[in-house]
Amino acid sequence: MALIKTDGKQAVDVSEEAVKIEFPCENYMVKVVATDGANLLKELTECMQKYAPEVTADSVTAKRSSKARFVSFTYRILATGETQLAALHKDLMAHSAVKMVI
Repeated sequence: MALIKTDGKQAVDVSEEAVKIEFPCENYMVKVVATDGANLLKELTECMQKYAPEVTADSVTAKRSSKARFVSFTYRILATGETQLAALHKDLMAHSAVKMVI
């Protein structure tokens, strides 16, 4: 697995010994941490659906921080490859509220 920068490019070289994900990978977890706001779930879910059409707002779990300033959303998707994941990461990070994508 590679670390990906906000511009979607690989941050570090992937060694031959690194654990590899076999694609397609069902139930792949994508966690998005963002500042809470109106329509955030809808906007992020629409972004996710561009790359993983099986995602629905009902299939997302959300957890608010103790002071309710941040919220983390956990999506489970069918990951089809590194290209899909890099493009998804780039689009999610482009949202002004998003602070981190794991």
